[in-house]
Amino acid sequence: MNFKAIKTTGITFALAAAFLVAAGAANSSSASAQGWGRVDRDRDGRIDTRRELIQERMGFNAGLARGRADAIAHRRYNPFAFGRVSNDYRQGFQRGYAQAYRQFAFNRGRRYDRY
Repeated sequence: MNFKAIKTTGITFALAAAFLVAAGAANSSSASAQGWGRVDRDRDGRIDTRRELIQERMGFNAGLARGRADAIAHRRYNPFAFGRVSNDYRQGFQRGYAQAYRQFAFNRGRRYDRY
């Protein structure tokens, strides 16, 4: 065998070994592909469905609007949604209301009720 054949064979084995080591390292890592959406869990450990996340977002936006309006009009803190709504909507509403009420009431140097 000449030197060129030995060199080619050695490089081939080195590349094959490097490929196997890289494949094994990639396989043993703890990272995994995840979807674009967040995985949100309820208090009982169940994963929220898309409908529940949409309801929560709708409640949050409604709470933002109502909290801002109440703070600007100097009404007392009242984060309760009216009517028959889902629990996810209610939780989102209360979070949005608290955030907006705090922001608009405190930015004017006044403190109303609890927040």
